[in-house]
Amino acid sequence: MNPLLTPFPRQALATLPTPIRPLVALGDGLFMKQDNLTGAVYGGNKIRKLEFLLGEAMAEGCKSVITYGAVGSNHALATAICCRQLGLRAISILAPQKTSDHVRKNILAQYAAGTELHLCPDYTHFPALTKKLSERCKQENGIEPYIIPSGGTNATGALGFVNAAFELAEQMQPNVIYLPMGTGGTLAGLLTGLRLAGLDTRIEAIRVVDPAFRNKTHIKKLCDELCTTLENIIPRTGAEDKKIPVIAESDITIRDEFYGEGYGIPTPEGQEAVELFQSQENVSLENTYTGKTAAALLHDLRSGKLDGQIVLYWNTLNSRDFSAEISGIDFHDLPPEFKPYFSYI
Repeated sequence: MNPLLTPFPRQALATLPTPIRPLVALGDGLFMKQDNLTGAVYGGNKIRKLEFLLGEAMAEGCKSVITYGAVGSNHALATAICCRQLGLRAISILAPQKTSDHVRKNILAQYAAGTELHLCPDYTHFPALTKKLSERCKQENGIEPYIIPSGGTNATGALGFVNAAFELAEQMQPNVIYLPMGTGGTLAGLLTGLRLAGLDTRIEAIRVVDPAFRNKTHIKKLCDELCTTLENIIPRTGAEDKKIPVIAESDITIRDEFYGEGYGIPTPEGQEAVELFQSQENVSLENTYTGKTAAALLHDLRSGKLDGQIVLYWNTLNSRDFSAEISGIDFHDLPPEFKPYFSYI
């Protein structure tokens, strides 16, 4: 971990540094950061954030953790698995999502990890249920639960990608990075960290969520919060000469043209990218995040926009197989509100 971040509580959950491999079959100067391999039990970009989030939870003496997402949330599953590893109780408050094999698998995996599952009619019901569950946790544990926002996205979680930027600077210095943008914590942390590390690498953030949910204003605000957080700890690090960057909205590039009809809804371009990465590079992607990002990358490669540049595709997908964990789970044991996701069985 970079010395600048040592004052922050952290639980070592990730296997770092993650490797970089060339994508020779797809194009010259094209590489992939394999954050799909961040953890031995569960990989993907969520683990970097959870190192700092759950580090803070443990430092505060919390016994339970509440987090949020859509019903098939990768973040909620990653949180559940990491909480189990640390002996924390995981509580997931979830909103409806179109059903799929991926969604069903993640529901079962959360249940297998011992997660307390709650399904709300929509996101507007999250605050009231959070208050109710927090009061119960305080009565049971003598302390309120630690709250992790959707995607693990706040200044604390983004520290994981400040650390990732310093890690990258020791491996290579790409001209451009292609990255999915959901809740935006990965983008804000990486962008801030790159500037701290002295790299002027640009990030092409590929939107996978509704523009009303996350936009440049949200990302700029998070970058500002993160930079303030970093400035406040500099006196404790002996790095008074370290200049914390100022991230302007003009530094943030969000690409909307590969989003399609909505979150989790595949696009033809994304599906083509998933198939091409699999057939040409033996890299498994999916249609919600990584496939749409790969589609943007392939589009720009074909257009000549990336000629002569060193390009890094940041693979945020978990590649660890947890099928064995859910093989014995009967969906009839789930809370009743989750059973319609399995109604075809």
